[in-house]
Amino acid sequence: MLVATHMLAASAIYKLCSVDRLPASRKAAALPIVFALSFASHFALDAVPHDELQMGGNVAVGIAVILFLFYIAWRDKQIFLLAAGFLGALPDLMWVLKISSAYDTVHASLHFSGANVSPVLMLLEVAGMLALTFLIYAKKA
Repeated sequence: MLVATHMLAASAIYKLCSVDRLPASRKAAALPIVFALSFASHFALDAVPHDELQMGGNVAVGIAVILFLFYIAWRDKQIFLLAAGFLGALPDLMWVLKISSAYDTVHASLHFSGANVSPVLMLLEVAGMLALTFLIYAKKA
């Protein structure tokens, strides 16, 4: 799964929860839950059968999504949107940096590992990314 997909899904979770509309006391209680969901969404998405891009393609799409999320965070004055997006990508960052062999084992066990995946799945992932992008763009604070 593309890192960009993880960032968009986690950011969409933040947007859909409308945390910024809550009173301060409820916002303080809701943020850790939303951030935990953003982090956990990574593992849920990785369990879905999917194709992978090489590192170069993954980075290029990721940079475009990061710029988009920075724009939305600036437009809507929602800095926590960036935190949610980062948390969605964090499990892969931890895997790439080899933070822990125990973590790598857990991450791999939750990750789809099928062979001969149809390229159609990449098209479905791109369609999902476009839908998430629209949702994030359209849902203003």
